[in-house]
Amino acid sequence: MPIDPDQTATIVTSRAIRAGREESFERWVEELNRLARAAPGYRAAIRLGQTAGFQHLLFRFDDRDAADTWQLDAGLSRHVAIADRFSTALRQTDAGDGVTFELPSDASASKWKRFVTTWLTVFPVLLVISLVVRTALKEAPLPLQLLPSSLLLTATLQWIILPRLQRYTRFWLLQDSAGRLRT
Repeated sequence: MPIDPDQTATIVTSRAIRAGREESFERWVEELNRLARAAPGYRAAIRLGQTAGFQHLLFRFDDRDAADTWQLDAGLSRHVAIADRFSTALRQTDAGDGVTFELPSDASASKWKRFVTTWLTVFPVLLVISLVVRTALKEAPLPLQLLPSSLLLTATLQWIILPRLQRYTRFWLLQDSAGRLRT
């Protein structure tokens, strides 16, 4: 009996992985794919890497029942619990040939969490840069002191601090109050 494409189901699981746990995630995904391939009604798997430590896993099944059966499987639940130790997730399911999902991204991070982590990182760097510049240029007018300070701080933020800060805090920044990823 042919499969009706309007009845196929897609599961999208987005995961933010803790920094340093990428290898654990790779091994986990291999087993997840094996579990999916063994499930009745499995059709395909697609993995989309967004940025370092952020992944979207798409699984396609013959119909909603097959997708729901796989998601309720005890073996899958145990396997998902493993990933929950080193990543946070958002799982979405929809049926039909033309489905739409809202994917979490770095833009969906909590504003107050982003403010706190950025300020806590910038403040000590700004203190050091200001101390060095004011010591070296103590006789210069304030605008001349601020020029190298602002250039050093901006360059340090752009190429050193923010990429690392984002990598190490993404797991926390993107969680909602229930521990799921935000969209």
